[in-house]
Formats: sequence, structure tokens, C-alpha cells
Amino acid sequence: MSAERQAWLSWAPQLVGVLILGFLLISLNPVRFVGNGENLVVFSWFGGIQKEPLQPGGHLILPVVSETIPFDVKTQALTWKDGGDSYGPRIVALTRDGQEIGAEVTMQFVVADPPKVYETLGTEYIDRIAPIVRSVISSQTSGFSAQDLYSTKRPVLQAQIRERVAGDLSQYGINVLDLLLRDVNFSKDFVAAIEAKTISENQLARKAYEIDQATQDAKTLISEAQAEAGRLGAKADALTKNPEYLRVVQSGVLGETLDTLINR
Repeated sequence: MSAERQAWLSWAPQLVGVLILGFLLISLNPVRFVGNGENLVVFSWFGGIQKEPLQPGGHLILPVVSETIPFDVKTQALTWKDGGDSYGPRIVALTRDGQEIGAEVTMQFVVADPPKVYETLGTEYIDRIAPIVRSVISSQTSGFSAQDLYSTKRPVLQAQIRERVAGDLSQYGINVLDLLLRDVNFSKDFVAAIEAKTISENQLARKAYEIDQATQDAKTLISEAQAEAGRLGAKADALTKNPEYLRVVQSGVLGETLDTLINR
């Protein structure tokens, strides 16, 4: 056997080991590349869920005993509306006085703590937080009358829902950025009753205005009459006190006007 052949045979086991190791590394894929807007949660059969997720970049993990779960950490939106691309139809809730309202709802949120989300809600976390949002909306809506929400209190309801949902979801590692109620509608009977009430109130207001205007006009006429009476009284008093008055009355001849006599 030649020296070259002996040297090759001595390196053969090592070369086979390297090839086997390379094959294992490739097949087991110990390298994880994390993209922008993404985190990887690492679960190990020995240590459980790691508290810190893998950030964007390349990472080595222990194959076989570890697995990774991707989470989107960009801003997401969960929407309820009729038709289109949404999680579900618009949300219907009852007011304090039993009126049914429907609203389009959009919640913007981010997965702030992927390991906590994975631990508490799992990978299907959307289906877990959606009932929480619906429950809060129903609960908070029941504290308002339909009249309140039809007029001025809708922003108050929206703020209360947003605050309550944010508090409930924070414990699961989800940050709520905003929550919007849009296109809130009411039953046809309720809208008709509100419109009839508004028309009636407008008519009453118009009648009250007309009555007030008539009262002011009457006061003006009374004031003018009182002023005229005062002027006539002054004339009568002046005529009575004028020494020429008796002569005019006795003669019955008004050669000069009464105003001239008064001004003498």
C-alpha cells in the first residue's frame, strides 16, 4: 500500500465525520433568520419558553431540543364590519334602556411581549382576544342610554372601551394603540321616535318664540300708548293752566292752534 493511500485512509474517518456533521447541521437547521417586524419565541424541552424573544438577524439554536415560533410585532388591526376583509360582522350591543345598536369597530394593537402572548394565549391569539373586546363593548355600552349615544356621549363610550380593553389585554403582553367605533346605527323605530321628538321640540320652540315675540310687541304697544297718554296729559295740563284757554273755550273760535297757545 502506497503512502498516499495510507494517508487518505487515515483521514477518511474524520472526513466521514465532518460530512455526517454537515448533513446533520443542514437537515436539523440550527440557524434561524429573523426578519424585520418579526420576533421568534424559543421553546426548549429543557428550559421551557425563553423570556427574551429572538430579534431580527441571524441566530443559532439547539436543534432537536428547541423550536421557534414566529410572531408579527408590527402594528396590527382587528376589525369588525359587514362585508369586506374583516374579522367578523359589525358588533351589536344593547344600551341601558334595551335599545340595540350596531357599530363597526377597529382595534389597533402590537404584540409587545411575544413570549407572554405565546404562554397565555398561544399562536391563535387573535381568536382569544376578539371575545374579550366584544365582551368589553357589550359591558360598557350597557351603561349608556340610546339617547346619550345618539347625541353627545359616543366619544365617552369609545374612550371607556379603549381604556378597559387596553387594561385587559396588557396582562397578556398586548399593547392597544387605539380603538375606534364607526358608523354607529340604531333601530329604525328608535330613529323615527327621535326624529318625531326633535320635530315636536322644534315646533314647541318656534311657538315659544312666537309667543315671546308677541309679548314683546304688546309691551312695545303698551309703552307707546303710555307715552302718548303722557303727551296728551301734558297738553291737557298745559291748556288748563294757560290763561288764554278760557277765552278760546268761551269764544269757540280757534284763530290760533292749540300748539301755539301752549307754547306762549
